[in-house]
Amino acid sequence: MGLLSKKSKLKVAKSAYAQIVEHAKDAYPEECCGVLVGHVMGGRKVLNVERMTNTNTERAHDRYVIDPHQLNLIDKVARSQGCEIIGFYHSHPDHPDRPSEFDRERGQLDYSYVIVAVQGGTEVSVKSWIFTKEGAPFSEEKIEQID
Repeated sequence: MGLLSKKSKLKVAKSAYAQIVEHAKDAYPEECCGVLVGHVMGGRKVLNVERMTNTNTERAHDRYVIDPHQLNLIDKVARSQGCEIIGFYHSHPDHPDRPSEFDRERGQLDYSYVIVAVQGGTEVSVKSWIFTKEGAPFSEEKIEQID
């Protein structure tokens, strides 16, 4: 099996992708954050995203914190609809769309992490990252927009 066939892919509904980008622009110059909801079986697929409020009031420009109660509610609703949380998204205002060391320290195994770099509030680039072994670095997931 070649390296390309082993590379992870994240399929994202076009509407969900657009919501992620819009949220990142809306939150600029602070970091936004949200939840990726969908399915893992049969390939990683994001069907919907849920905007979260960045509750970090001291460092909102470069750190995000998700309210655990709000996250728990989203998890319950997703499961009631036959879906699950498959990852998270957040923005990097005026920084690259690569995970920081802080992102890696807080990252959890087998979740997708979509990062949106927002330059000047308008220019964006989007990448997804995942790690599948404890202590391993993030590896990039190819993002494929789907209908």
